[in-house]
Amino acid sequence: MSRSEETKAILLKELNGRRARKGKVPLEAFPEIGCTSCGELSTANERLFEAAAAPYIRTCQQCVLGGYPFRKLRLPSGEAVEWYRSNPTFHRSSDYGIVLTNCALYLFSPFWLMFSRWRRFEIGAIRGAEFRDSGMFPALRIQLQKRVVSLRTPWDYADEMKFDRRNLAEAAERIRAVL
Repeated sequence: MSRSEETKAILLKELNGRRARKGKVPLEAFPEIGCTSCGELSTANERLFEAAAAPYIRTCQQCVLGGYPFRKLRLPSGEAVEWYRSNPTFHRSSDYGIVLTNCALYLFSPFWLMFSRWRRFEIGAIRGAEFRDSGMFPALRIQLQKRVVSLRTPWDYADEMKFDRRNLAEAAERIRAVL
């Protein structure tokens, strides 16, 4: 059995565990099409998000919005996720979230847990986006018509900060591409 097949067997076991907890019938084989998180087939107009490191892992919008920190995000009818990022590490007490939809940008900052909420910015209201690197708190800066909004990531280990910097830089690129 190849490494890829072993990985798919492990993922199938985890997938069937999630399906069993939801009262769904287990799958006999790893899904080659559809969402590999819930095992459901996607509709023709539903987008699946592939993991960069493992293209055989695909996630539907419903599963994306069911995971932390996205589970508290409520999208208006007609909005679809185009791109999303976070860095869910076990040792952080909270995590940031970035979601770009066909209509808006959503940012979730972990710094004030009691007051944390998703902030929504219409694409038409955004004038620019840039990544600002910093040794302690790298930031995604969003230029609106009359103000600048920043999303800073929490300080962490060097490898986690590197991952955060990539997420923020990619977010700035994606936002500028849709403007």
